[in-house]
Amino acid sequence: MIHYSPIMQKIFNIVILCVLTASSMFAQDRKWYDPEDAGYPVVHGQAFQGEHREGFYDRLPDRVKDGLSHAVWRLSRQTAGESICFTTDSKDITVRYKVRLRTAMPHMPATGVSGVDLYTKDKHGNEVWLAPKYSFKDTVTFSYSDIEPVNMRGNTRRYTLFLPLYNEVEWLEIGVGEDDKFCFERPSALKPVVTYGTSICQGACASRPAMSWTNILQRRLDRPFVNLGFSGSAYFESSIMDVLSEVDAAVYVIDGMPNAYAIPAPALRDTVVKAVRRLRSARPDAPVVLTDHCGYPHGSVYKYYRDAQEHALKSLEEAYQQLIAEGVTGLYRLRHEDIGMIGEMTVEAIHMSDYGMTTYADAYEPLLRDILCEPSGDVSTTMPVTQQRDSYNWLDRHDEILSKGNGKHFRRIVIGDSIMHFWGGSDVAPAQHGTDSWAELGGESLNLGCGYDRTENVLWRIYHGELDNLTADKVFIKIGTNNISWGDPDEDIVAGIKAVINAVRTRLPQSEITVMGILPRRNREARVKTLNKAVKAMAREQNVNFADPGKTLLGKGGKIDESMFTDGLHPDADGYRRIADYFR
Repeated sequence: MIHYSPIMQKIFNIVILCVLTASSMFAQDRKWYDPEDAGYPVVHGQAFQGEHREGFYDRLPDRVKDGLSHAVWRLSRQTAGESICFTTDSKDITVRYKVRLRTAMPHMPATGVSGVDLYTKDKHGNEVWLAPKYSFKDTVTFSYSDIEPVNMRGNTRRYTLFLPLYNEVEWLEIGVGEDDKFCFERPSALKPVVTYGTSICQGACASRPAMSWTNILQRRLDRPFVNLGFSGSAYFESSIMDVLSEVDAAVYVIDGMPNAYAIPAPALRDTVVKAVRRLRSARPDAPVVLTDHCGYPHGSVYKYYRDAQEHALKSLEEAYQQLIAEGVTGLYRLRHEDIGMIGEMTVEAIHMSDYGMTTYADAYEPLLRDILCEPSGDVSTTMPVTQQRDSYNWLDRHDEILSKGNGKHFRRIVIGDSIMHFWGGSDVAPAQHGTDSWAELGGESLNLGCGYDRTENVLWRIYHGELDNLTADKVFIKIGTNNISWGDPDEDIVAGIKAVINAVRTRLPQSEITVMGILPRRNREARVKTLNKAVKAMAREQNVNFADPGKTLLGKGGKIDESMFTDGLHPDADGYRRIADYFR
């Protein structure tokens, strides 16, 4: 035992009292928000929204319990793949919750088994992981401090809180300052990618929740994923296939061979065929990915593992070929060699480390992007991202567009940045200068302009539904001026506009597409003129129209006519009237 002098003991007691007092004051200054009290669905990655569950965070509703094996049902109560999204302007965020099971496993740390993981984005849409301070006690706590505002206007940030991979959450609360803004976000209306598989699918052995391969892909593709991975229990049973088929999926990923190899031949082939037929009978148009056994990296020196892997690969190949012969369409394959598993990617030659999870996601990403028609290029102008650079909430603007376009036919759709946004036809706009000329265009028009947008932001919006469930006679694309401001080279801007053209053409193949030249802007007239020549040449190669309305806004010496602009960039009412004829 350590003995302190009376003076040192007194100092020590004062320090402890100060710490306890500060902790108590901090707790009192917190306002706590419980997702269960939101009054609307808030658990992202959870199928069957709104249905009754034994536990609020269970992955499946209780009505399917009796049809599932005990193991699958028990594992379905663990929160793999689920997340909570919220917005707040708080500089300090605390998450506290209680789990029902052990906090760690011998081969997987507590941060992955039972931890949470918080992500946000900067104003340009770049992903940011927030490093926590955490404590695994009876109540688990994760805290995040001194967070800066998303931009100089102090807008709220959007956060995604990934839930534990291998534990059941009994209750959870998020704490922010008493006077801070806070709001839970509803799950996306996009169809999810539904993944079915083994412990590898569930997330073993990621160091933290966001590093499971399904959550990596959810972040990369920025679309919902439903994780139906069940550790040691993926055997393609009819009961779980029926559950999968109830989910209206954008893609089904069937990745159960690391468990199902235990089924002997030829029963394994027949089991896979039966499972796919069952999905197809309920969802005839949904793409299905069949994934090979990822492989045992030590199989070359262990005959048992080598034989098991070869049995799984042979059986899946036979099942795939039989389904193709039967005329099953929309069937895809992720092959063993495309995954490329090696020993350094695993914890114990079976379950994946973060390195392995990233490699697995790398293998899936190009295949899923191809299926979803959501390519991402090699330069930033072709990589879809969100942004929050304006005074309004960019995602609210996106939701406004979705609500206006759903199920309608338009004479024209105008895609662009703030120059188009400020013209007319939008409920969410900091300013509008050309509402009269917009109204006079004739026929119903849809304005897809967003302030500060670059080509990569337009791509994100198109990939996330702004052209879905609608039709249009004409589509006008006017984007790129903010890429100039950002410093992108001309060739990258042209590549970004080309990517937008392809995204539009894929979704509206019957629409007439016109690429508009970038409008001239103060002190950038010569650069814009040169860039527009390259855009025109690209448009010709892509077999779409090109128009250059900006030439009507030029004065003497090729400089902008200042009388046609509000600020050297955005046209005024007369400026919009001058360019209107090009959009008829």
